Amino acid sequence: MLPDKTVGLYLLIADDAWPYTSETEWVPQLPDYMSGVNVLFLAFVHPAKMPALPPAMQYIGQHRPDGTQKVIASIGGQSYSDSASWPWLNSVAAAEAMAAEVVQWKTKYGIDGVDLDAEANQNGPNLFVFAQKLKELDPTFIVTQPVFGSPQVNCENYMVNQCFAKGATSAVDAIGIMVYEGTGSLQYVGNYLNGSTSWEGAPIKVDVPPQKVLLGAGGQSGGGTIESLAKAAHDQNLAGIMVWYASVIDTATGKVGNQYSGGSMDASIQSAATQATWKKALDIMHGGAADFIV
Repeated sequence: MLPDKTVGLYLLIADDAWPYTSETEWVPQLPDYMSGVNVLFLAFVHPAKMPALPPAMQYIGQHRPDGTQKVIASIGGQSYSDSASWPWLNSVAAAEAMAAEVVQWKTKYGIDGVDLDAEANQNGPNLFVFAQKLKELDPTFIVTQPVFGSPQVNCENYMVNQCFAKGATSAVDAIGIMVYEGTGSLQYVGNYLNGSTSWEGAPIKVDVPPQKVLLGAGGQSGGGTIESLAKAAHDQNLAGIMVWYASVIDTATGKVGNQYSGGSMDASIQSAATQATWKKALDIMHGGAADFIV
């Protein structure tokens, strides 16, 4: 299961459109500040190459900086959602067979779960089958589901409506709101907490429990923003914060691996004081003092 309160960083580990691909053999070094968070999301697993897991993700699962951290492999992402095939969503049987393979990532590689980042026209019903089968095979295997602030992707909406319907046994441990500018993710929480009483025709029909909602934050966030999000997560009993994104170092070169947009949203290039606030955010969410602004 996810920690009671979460601060999770999306680490850029593999992307077939970038130098460090699904097959690249390399040893990633995680900056020291990452030991202060409790969840590491590893981006991205190529859906058409599953059940193969990128070698660098295997390494992190087996060599996490803090043994108590949860390590979650993120499947998909925008690029793979737009252009890559997801063949294991072509049928119920294929989805269940893939789940039986993926759930073994825990014992093979130290991977605690998966993040289902399907952002386009993927098959929602079969993605739900996949998530259900994972939980059937191992109820402790973590499954998270990113969503847009304004619900707009049928696959994501289907997952939310199925997983959090009244009486349902949820196949998802948390949804994460993919809004990464300032505290902007806060304004979209109601779309998911109050779906059953939303406007007529709203795509979300259910009420997601607040403790199942992660706020999105940009890696470029300053201490004031981080503090505000953490306080909101505490006050509203939300699950915590997910952070897009953070780069890691290639130990062979001493240089950054994949890094999107020139590092404009990279938590790993911020000041040491700002990086330290991600750990402090956990203290705030657990009721600690919020006495810092960077």
